[in-house]
Formats: sequence, structure tokens, C-alpha cells
Amino acid sequence: MKHIQYAKNVLDVGTLANLQDLCFQHFHEIPVYNFCRKTEQPSNYLEEVIRDLIGYDHHLEYWVRDSTDETLMHVDANELQAKRDFFKHGSEDPRMIKEFPLNTHILYVYVDPKMEGGKLLLMPEQEYIPGRKILDTTFKPEEGAKILVIEPKTNDMVLFDKPFYHAVEKVINDDIVKHRMALMFSSWKKVPSVYREHEHWSNDMITHPGGPNYEPQAMEFDLTI
Repeated sequence: MKHIQYAKNVLDVGTLANLQDLCFQHFHEIPVYNFCRKTEQPSNYLEEVIRDLIGYDHHLEYWVRDSTDETLMHVDANELQAKRDFFKHGSEDPRMIKEFPLNTHILYVYVDPKMEGGKLLLMPEQEYIPGRKILDTTFKPEEGAKILVIEPKTNDMVLFDKPFYHAVEKVINDDIVKHRMALMFSSWKKVPSVYREHEHWSNDMITHPGGPNYEPQAMEFDLTI
């Protein structure tokens, strides 16, 4: 399908095992938002793995998620800036310039084979709608809209190069299945303004759902194996 690709068995056995070990053992040490300039060498193992896959032609944003909850329909954009504005002003700044990456990759680090639900829902005919917020909790697909349903599998990867709306189903049997881990990364032509001074950021809204929602904070990250 145009603008959407799916690759199987992306990483070799050793690299996948190392990546799984790092993500499981150090998940809470990994910042929620991360960035690496194309002129920089990898500073941690996640960056090493990604650069081996996509090279150094563009800047790189990346993040790791391990959740069995649903994710609402959204597009990938300068979300970190939107969240910083939200915590400072109580709402997303309507004047914020929307910035979008060149693409989005979703590499499934570990998906429990017993998982029910948890599928990726991707709208291949619906790009970002100008005027809508980046932190958009009200977007609903129109009746009859085309939705591509993708069942995630360990070591497979989805790539799309348009700002398509996408979501994730809730894992139905989350009493049994505890992990649906993915490494996501995007190529950027320019460095988003929020990353000009700091490349790694926390966000308690994601790492501690239901708890205090503090403003994202800059942090350090150099974890390797």
C-alpha cells in the first residue's frame, strides 16, 4: 500500500535479544521523548539499533512504550511541545506551529503471542486535519472511513511516511498479557524547537498514568549494553 510498509523479522536474533533485555530491565530509565541529531554518533543502545536500520540521513526522534491500554486516534507531530504548553497554560497553544516528522516506524520489541486485541488501527486515507489539536482526544473516524487493522508481532515493523491518524486497541486479556512493547522512531528534516537545548525528556502523564501530571522535564540518558 502506498505510503505504508510492513517488514518481518527486522532484527537479527542477537540484536533483538539485547534490545528486549535492555527495554525490560531498564524501561523506567528510558526517557519518554528522545532526539538524536544526524551529525551525532549514537549515545545509547536504542540509537545504535535505529541507526543501523535507517542510517544518518535525517535527525531522529524515538520513544519506547509498553502498555496494554488503548491509544486514541492521533497523528505523530511535535507532541512534546504541545504537552509542555498544556502544562504551562492549561491548554494546547492554538498558535503553536504544527511540525510533523518525515515518517513513523513502529518496531514491535515484544508482543505476547497470547495477546487478544492490541491491534494497530491505521487510517491510510486520513492525514492530519488542519486546525485540530495535536493532543486531540475528540477525533473520531467518520462512518465508513477506511481503517487498516494490523496485528503486531514480535520483531516486525510498520512504517508510514504521511501524518496518518492511528490508534491502538486495548489488550482484551490484560489479566494474562502484561506486555506489548514497541520502539517507535521518526525521521526529521529539521530539529524541532523543543529539542534544541535538551534531547531527552520525561513525562509523568505517560509513565505514571492517573497520578500527578507534572510538566515534562529534561533529563540525561546514555544507557548501553
